[in-house]
Amino acid sequence: MDTSKRIPPEREACFPNLLAGGYEKTSPDECFYNCFAWAAGEENTSDWWNPFCLGSGYYWPEGLDRKADVKTFVRLYEINGGYIPCESAEPEHGFEKIAIYIGADNEVTHAARQLPDGTWTSKLGGWEDIRHKTLEGLCGDDPAYGRVAQIVKRPRKQ
Repeated sequence: MDTSKRIPPEREACFPNLLAGGYEKTSPDECFYNCFAWAAGEENTSDWWNPFCLGSGYYWPEGLDRKADVKTFVRLYEINGGYIPCESAEPEHGFEKIAIYIGADNEVTHAARQLPDGTWTSKLGGWEDIRHKTLEGLCGDDPAYGRVAQIVKRPRKQ
């Protein structure tokens, strides 16, 4: 793999399955938004979506529980895009999907968005955006993101 398309080795080491699964860096470091905003779409890159932060630069829907459980994040994506739960991460014609990851404590750790070609895009915290071929590339024990707990989908915007 072209090293200019890789994240720095110390960051890559946080995700031991990433290189084997195949990925490429698609943006430089950017700390204005996080994976949860990025998963909801490129139009959401002006705020850091977080249930536990308040104030300028942070977003959380009014009235939504300030919890990091799967049920709350499913609701987050329903409110922000009309996503509904589904069973499969496989590409489905006419739909876009988001994978929601949880850690060993069952708290949500990450979200990734499926691209039209079936690959996935992720924002690695305050680090780079990447395109990865598999969801498993980001799975593993902390500091990786745990496991995929839920997939949600909505009709793809034209």
